[in-house]
Amino acid sequence: MFARTFPKGRRTDFGLRISGFFRPSSFGLRIPAGVLAALMKAAVKFTTQWLALLVLAGCVSSGRVHNASPITAPKPFDLDLIWVKTSSALPDLAAEKRMLNDALVSSLRESGLFREVSGDKTELGSGSGITIEAEIKEVRKISKDTRLWAGAMAGRARIRVQVRISDFNSGNQLETFEADGESSTGSALAGTTDEAVDQAAAEVVGQVLKINAQTAK
Repeated sequence: MFARTFPKGRRTDFGLRISGFFRPSSFGLRIPAGVLAALMKAAVKFTTQWLALLVLAGCVSSGRVHNASPITAPKPFDLDLIWVKTSSALPDLAAEKRMLNDALVSSLRESGLFREVSGDKTELGSGSGITIEAEIKEVRKISKDTRLWAGAMAGRARIRVQVRISDFNSGNQLETFEADGESSTGSALAGTTDEAVDQAAAEVVGQVLKINAQTAK
């Protein structure tokens, strides 16, 4: 059902009058050069913006908390001490457990809200506080070498941590939740397991700050 060639001034099979702007060809009607250039410019702009969004999305790491139970800490509750414990039943995760523990301890200390924070109970004095038990349940590792050679094709590093927060002295449960961390698909300097661990740790710290705010005097 393509238009056929007709002398000027006659109508094509499409009912359009042939003019200097519309000339039929064996594949249909030609588009004026100016219109074609504008369409191509718009297409290039759209493609560029879309690719930029994809790159931006790939450069962003993320984390989230889910399956959180209600916070059952009494009010007021003096949150002075925090003992951080990390574990996992999965094999070959010594480095990840250490990274998670260090990230939690350092971030909680940097908040300046707690008197003492440590991964070693013997370093903590007496007082009121919480115990954070963080168990790594799932992990997808991406090393710096893998990211360097595979780039974005390596995908994202991921980690899922099951967290139980309990009273430091009595052991009574205050809250449980899962924290996920996901890396970007960035360069060799980012997008690795370390980044996913940091994201998960940030989510755990966020929940601890929430408990502190809700139980403050």
